[in-house]
Amino acid sequence: MQMHRYQNAFLFEAEDEVVSAEAKEGFIFTELKDTIFYPGGGGQPCDTGTIETASFSGEVVEAWKENDKVIHKIKAKKGSLKKGDKATLKLNRERREKLVRMHTGEHVLFKSLEINLGDVELDKINLSEDESSLFIKTKEATWDKLFKAEELVNKIISEDREIIEKEYKKEDAVRLGKLRIKADRIKSDTVRVVEIKDFDWSACAGTHAGSTGYIGSLVITGFNFVKGSWEIRFRTGNLESLFSMAAVARKSASLLKSDASEVPDLVRRLQDEAESYKEKFREMSSKLLEFSSEEKVKGITLVHNTVDDVEKKQLTDKAISLLKEKTIVCFVNRTGDKAAILLAASEDLKLNTPDLLNKVLSKFGGRGGGRDNFAMGAVDMKDSEKIIDELKKHI
Repeated sequence: MQMHRYQNAFLFEAEDEVVSAEAKEGFIFTELKDTIFYPGGGGQPCDTGTIETASFSGEVVEAWKENDKVIHKIKAKKGSLKKGDKATLKLNRERREKLVRMHTGEHVLFKSLEINLGDVELDKINLSEDESSLFIKTKEATWDKLFKAEELVNKIISEDREIIEKEYKKEDAVRLGKLRIKADRIKSDTVRVVEIKDFDWSACAGTHAGSTGYIGSLVITGFNFVKGSWEIRFRTGNLESLFSMAAVARKSASLLKSDASEVPDLVRRLQDEAESYKEKFREMSSKLLEFSSEEKVKGITLVHNTVDDVEKKQLTDKAISLLKEKTIVCFVNRTGDKAAILLAASEDLKLNTPDLLNKVLSKFGGRGGGRDNFAMGAVDMKDSEKIIDELKKHI
């Protein structure tokens, strides 16, 4: 596998030659002889920047690979490009430097997670300038284990370990150990391996620093379970995120009148208490359904009630139990800044209930759906008190 000029992490400006240029859809799509714009891949986004010739200037907004070619999408500012033009390329240096830190940090982080979590499989990488994500498959991720991994990452950073980029024959690369890629997925005869001295070896085509010290620092900002994988979010390059989180922890501790180390346990207890109160509130609110109003509207019995935060199943079951001949049931269920509207009609009325509900809700910019004699929709909380009166107009 040939080493490309765009893999030189700190080459921000260079001269090049235009191989082809095609104008379409308001952009110029260009191939260069030996570009410095990384085309994206392996979770690392492409570079952006500028291109200039004696008679042209433009902004490179995107770059990607098509087979062995790197295609540049350029927004022209003046002039035009043509084959054979000599060009000056300039990367968005700040973006490239941030992505180099992120990508190098990701290598150290993955190995540290592997050491502290045990059996870890890489799912995918999503790098960006401000906050990146590493998606892994493992049995369980906890803050305690992640903190240990984070501590190891910053130890490796502080040691400023050398990072070596080297090409190996495929069979030699496989013998090195885990490269985060299965041998059958390596299509070329050679492999570019990025080694963090005496720590990690990884097959990778992206851009990396010359030593771990360049990362500066790495902070894990959060994690959650997403579609079968653990998403580990992180930031690199400065300590602002760490100080910001420390400030939140100290303010929280002060409000809770506790030490910062006790905040997680106190928050868990408050969550449990809040859930208990919510459950009691739901039970009390559902009991209010027993005291629904009943009135005659044009020979039809209208049963209605306005409640707060009652579960959908409770509303549905109660509505069905109240349906007798020539009956319409309407419940307004207020939750947060919205009000859910449930409308049910007895079968003998032969009403298109979804159509009736939408006529009512359209007055307030809401809409609903359903079928036959049952429908549900929603409106803003401010309109919840007007629903029953509007319904009466349409019966």
